[in-house]
Formats: sequence, C-alpha cells, structure tokens
Amino acid sequence: MSWSFQQLLAPLSALLLLMSACGDDPEVRPVCGNGVVEAGETCDDGNRNNDDACDNSCRRPTPDDAGTGEDDAGTGEEDAGAGEDDAGTTEDAGTGEDDAGTTEDAGTGEDDAGTTEDAGTGEDAGTGEDDAGTAEDAGTGEDDAGTAEDGGSGEPDSGTDLDGGPGPDLDAGTDAGTGEDDAGTDAGTGDDAGTDAGTGEDDAGTDAGTGEDDAGTDAGTGEDDAGTDAGTGENDAGTDAGTVQVALDSFGPTGTFARSGTTGATFPEALTVRLREDAPAEVWVEVASSSAVLNVQGGLVRIAPGERSATVQVTANLSADPETDKATLTATLGSDTREATVRVLAVDQAAELSTLSPEVISVSAGQTQGFTVELDVPPAQDTVIQLALEPASLGTVPATVTVTANSLSAKFDFTAGSEGGEGQLVAALNGSSIAAEVQVSGGSSTGHVVISEIAPQGPSGANDEFIELYNPTSSPVDLSGWKVQYKSATGTAGYTGNYSLPDGSIIAARGYFLVGAGAYSGTGATARDANWGTTFAMAAGSGHVRIGYPELMGSDPIDSVLVVDTVGYGSTANQPEGNRIPASAPAAGSFERKASATSTVDSMTTGADALLGNGHDSNDNAADFIIRPTRQPQNTSSAAEP
Repeated sequence: MSWSFQQLLAPLSALLLLMSACGDDPEVRPVCGNGVVEAGETCDDGNRNNDDACDNSCRRPTPDDAGTGEDDAGTGEEDAGAGEDDAGTTEDAGTGEDDAGTTEDAGTGEDDAGTTEDAGTGEDAGTGEDDAGTAEDAGTGEDDAGTAEDGGSGEPDSGTDLDGGPGPDLDAGTDAGTGEDDAGTDAGTGDDAGTDAGTGEDDAGTDAGTGEDDAGTDAGTGEDDAGTDAGTGENDAGTDAGTVQVALDSFGPTGTFARSGTTGATFPEALTVRLREDAPAEVWVEVASSSAVLNVQGGLVRIAPGERSATVQVTANLSADPETDKATLTATLGSDTREATVRVLAVDQAAELSTLSPEVISVSAGQTQGFTVELDVPPAQDTVIQLALEPASLGTVPATVTVTANSLSAKFDFTAGSEGGEGQLVAALNGSSIAAEVQVSGGSSTGHVVISEIAPQGPSGANDEFIELYNPTSSPVDLSGWKVQYKSATGTAGYTGNYSLPDGSIIAARGYFLVGAGAYSGTGATARDANWGTTFAMAAGSGHVRIGYPELMGSDPIDSVLVVDTVGYGSTANQPEGNRIPASAPAAGSFERKASATSTVDSMTTGADALLGNGHDSNDNAADFIIRPTRQPQNTSSAAEP
C-alpha cells in the first residue's frame, strides 16, 4: 500500500473509533473502542472482548473455511490448507493460501492492513514492535499478506508457479499427490482423460495392468475386451489367445439298450455326446451313472481334436444292482449337463411283438401300403416274424419278415388285390400275434373303356390280328360309331387306319368286346364282335392303336378330348401314352393290360390275376402292359371280370 493512502486512513481510523462506541443505556454502557484494529477486522470497531455488547461490524467475512479441506460455498474453488484453491482471494490467512480481498493479514503478527502504524502510535501497545503498515508485522518478523511470501509458511502462495504445500507439481494443471481426477495429468491414479501417469499406457485406448475393460486391448487382465484378451481364457469379441470355449450340444438318444456282460456302444442306436462346435483340442466330457448296472470307464468320454462328437462306450452288469435294470447317464462339460436313459437287458432276454403299424388302412385295388412291425426289446439274434392276410384275397404280403439282432423293427409292403373286401394283416411270433385292420376297395379305378389286349399277328400269319376292349366300369357302354385307329411306329401324318364300330356295339360292365381283322382266325367262343376287314394292317414289331368317340379324326393329336385310350408298342413307337411297350410280342403272343399295378406275366396268365380283368391304366404303356407268350382273346360272350 502506498504511504499517501496510509496517511489518509489514519484520520479515518480515529473517526471510526469515535463512531464505534456502542450501548444506549448509561448504567450499562460498555467501554468500546480501544484504538486497535484487531485480528480479522478491517477497522477499529471498539470491541475489546468477545460478547461484550460492542459492535463487531468491522470483522470481514471469511468465505474460506480455513484448514477444513471442504469446498467453500459458492466458490467452486478448492479449500484453503488442503491444497485446494480458496474463493476470490489472493492469500489465505495463515494457511499458505490466498486471503480474501486483503493485501495483508490483520493482527496475525503480520503487517497490519492499510496503516503505517497501529492506532496512531509509533508502536503497538505493549509490544515494542512496529505496528501494521510498517516493514515488519508486530512480533513476527515476517512479511505480511500480499508480499512475496505468506506469513508463516515460507511457501509461495496460490496463483504462483508452485502450490503451497506438498511438492513440485503444477497447480492448475496438476493435483499434487491427491489421487483426484485432473483435467490434465493425474499423478498415479487409475482413470484419466488423457494419459494414466505411471502406467505408460494411453487411458482411453488401453489400461495397463488394471484389469478393467478398455475400448482397445486389456493387457493380461483376464477381462473381456472388444479386441483381444491376451492369454486369459475368457471369451472375446475378437480372439482369445490360448483357449477356446466349447459347450455340449446334445447327449442321446435316450431310451437305448445295453446287454449285461458286454462293453460297447448302446443299441439299436449308439449313445453319442455331441459338441456345438469342433473340439479345438482334446476334450473330455464327464459321464456319471445313476446305477451300478451301467458305467462308463473312468467316467469320461474323449472327443478328439477337430471332432464334434464321440460314441459313449458303456459296460453293463445286471448283478451289480439287482433292484433295477435301468440307469440314467448324465454328461457334464463345464456348466452344461445332458441326460439319457439306458435299459440293461439280460444275456438271454427274449423279445416279444410290440406294435404293427399302421393299425388301420384303407386302400384301392392294386395299391401298395408299407407296414412296420416292432418288438419290445432288441433280440440277441435275428428273429423271424410270420405274416399272413385273412382272407388271402385282400392282396399279397411276404410270408415272413426278419428283425435283425440288436434292432427293434422291420419293414415290409402290402399290395392290395383287385377284389374288394375287409380283413386283417396278422404278424405272429412265438405263439403270440398282433393284427392291423385292412380295407380294400375292389375293382379298377379306371372310369373308361380301355384297350385290353393287342395281337398284331397270330398263329395263322401276319394278318391274324385283333384288338380287344374291356369295360372296367359298373355300367354298359354303347360303342356304336366309336373309332378304332392305327398308326405306324414312326408316322407323322396321323392315324391312317380308321374303322368305325357298327351300330348296336354294346360292351357290358366288366365285359369285353373283340374287334378283328379280316384274316383273324378265332372262332366259336373267341369269335370277333366286329370286323375291320382290310381297313388297316398292323405291323408286328412296332406301331400304335387307339380308340375314341365317333367324331375322332385321324389327324387329331394324342391329347384330344375325343381320344379315349392309346397304346404304342415296340421299340420305335413315337407317340405312346407315357412310355411305349419296349418289346415286340411273339408270333403267337400278345400285349395284355394288367389287372393291377403289381400284376406279372405269371399272375396274368396262370396266377391270381388271370380272371381279375384288365382295368389298370396309369397312362404309361410300359407300366400298364405285359407281354403274353400266348394270346387270349375275349369277346362279348366271355364272363365278366372280376
């Protein structure tokens, strides 16, 4: 403070001393005013002692909380004496911190504020020391507040290059040894916006040795990282160096069997443990059993590197636990567990029939239906099961079916006959049997007249020809005016042979109608019903025959609605229904339509289908016809079939 300003303050101090007298009551009026500006005051308020009723208005407010380490109200600054900044001050009283709004500290042994000497004297009362405003403060010998040094600390004050306190760290940018976050650098802390001092690692990128998750890489911490975890054994979004986690996918199937006294895989299916991914290295899965009748050697199953599954080998021994013949196996890998049951069979345990499925069927004549017969337990040896139809006319099944050793079931086919009816399919084993209900819809499903037999030559020569028709429907059909046509095997000009059936040509339900050439040799019971004479002559080796409604023209295509049925025979026929009959008939033979899909040459000539009609039509000539070694023409006088 300049000397001129101190000289101005001297008379003002005296005036304030006179004005500071307090108390209105003469009897109790205290003696106020002592001419001294006491410590913590900015003027002489006349207050000698605390609580003496004298006004204490000259004491300046102290926004700093000295020495507490707590933030001061409304300052947003750090607290005096704790290495914290104080609010709005230059130096703090006695703390090494800036004090609030003063130049020097009043009454502390430091030079006093704003005066050259205290209370108008040259010396301070009773001290012998120069008063405030002099070069030295009373009794201390230390420079007062506002000087280069703070009273009593010997340390530069706040706002200087160094912080008054523990060390050489920078203040506004550095917090010396506090462990608190800084906008710049934190000495020895964990979290930093920039660099973590003492770690050498970038913080926002990598935390060195902390074990905390980082946006980049965690060095050796064992925590999950977005990048790579080095050698920790934990899963990473990228790659985990040194380990790959594997987990169980399945353990089964459940309900398999093992035979007492043996070691090996279960049956009829092998019990298998399966991983969700290929094993990165040798993996051992623990398998525990609920009963001594079944165990896994060592209680472990090995899955080889690069493999995903392994078969479980079990040892069965019924005598180890006579109270049970079943065990539950539990597979464990890490925290994953799966269970499967296994039944243990006696060495000589017999098998019995369990099911025959389906239990009920309804099929049309000629259709095939698959069946499955199943035993209650897998037999130790191949086991033969007897099969039969009741009545036999329902169709055909194999006489027996075999269930192989250590399996549970066998499959076979039933083929319905052309005769309708109801009955049973019976399976029998060791004196016991099970049955399935069978219903067959009799008759052909074909709803139109068909060409049933063709003889392009005969015993009497190349022109000893006939075309036989069959009516598989349940009603007679008037064939008057219908066309019987012929085309060569490779012809492209359409059907050149064209014969119209005479009026009154009637074919009975399930009956026949015979059309022959002029040279046809049949007589008596096999006489022709209509004679085409020499209208056309069929080639013995290959050609086409068709029938259709009266409006049918030779040029009409094969898919015309006027065409009722077409047959292409021989190896070169170019317009058959589906596939042509691939071969030629012998001179005395013929091409004959089947009674059912399963009909054969034998069944049609001398077997079960010989008298069951010719109603099978799948629109494929190769599948619908057989080649007879000897022909068998039938006419309107022949018996209805079936």
